Amino acid sequence: MSTIIKAIGTAAATLAAPAILVAGAGSAQAASTLDTTSDAAGVTVEVTSTGSQGLCFYSAEPWFGWKTVVPPLPVYKVPFVLQANQSHNLWFPGIQTGTTWKAKVECTIGGVDFFNPTY
Repeated sequence: MSTIIKAIGTAAATLAAPAILVAGAGSAQAASTLDTTSDAAGVTVEVTSTGSQGLCFYSAEPWFGWKTVVPPLPVYKVPFVLQANQSHNLWFPGIQTGTTWKAKVECTIGGVDFFNPTY
């Protein structure tokens, strides 16, 4: 009899696990925003705090749309400090290629935000 009870308990736990995962999944609120501008010398990425702060990292990989033979170079984990409710500019040398990027801002307070800027 206890084997049947264990089997029923295991089955119930297995069925409940996805429900718990779905129940905990809500829409995340971005804790930073991203804006880009470019000129003849390079690209400026402005990260603005809307909740993020502390030590942050910026990463960006070319996703699609570049108009050159070789894709633009990615950047990984460029460190910077973001103050609460302030902005921080990162500058990268190069020319605008019309590339859409997979960009990510990770901060010690505020978590991770994802963006798809084109520059």
